[in-house]
Amino acid sequence: MLQQELLSRTSLETQKLDLMTEVSELKLKLVGMEKEQREQEEKQRKAESVLNVISELQEQMCRLQLDIHRQIQERLLLSRDHPEEVAASDGVAEPQPCSQDCACWEGSPELLQELRHLKIKVEELENERNQYEWKLKATKAEVAQLQEQVALKDAEI
Repeated sequence: MLQQELLSRTSLETQKLDLMTEVSELKLKLVGMEKEQREQEEKQRKAESVLNVISELQEQMCRLQLDIHRQIQERLLLSRDHPEEVAASDGVAEPQPCSQDCACWEGSPELLQELRHLKIKVEELENERNQYEWKLKATKAEVAQLQEQVALKDAEI
């Protein structure tokens, strides 16, 4: 009877140690997942920051184009009123007004190319942000599941 009790106790101790090991492993995995989640959130914040900078740059570019357009219009008016003062501007065609996305300004192909490049970059960053959001949701679900498992194992112990 004593021997059977000792075997039972040894078996229970072994099970307890196994469960404690499993709980420790789950806790380590949970910590790793939480760290990964924080890293994903940080990447998402950085991507949003880059998108904001790009948006601000696009707005600045539009303002500059509007200012340049205004200056050209003033010079054209000046040349009409005083053609002898602005002889060099006779061959200049009237520029078109700037559209919302500033794509109409044909005076600088480099700026248009840069704008196209920035738009592509924005799309890429938005796609990346969407992927991070999806991964974040999946990670949160997995973390919740691991927390549940840890709670169950703790209850078993």
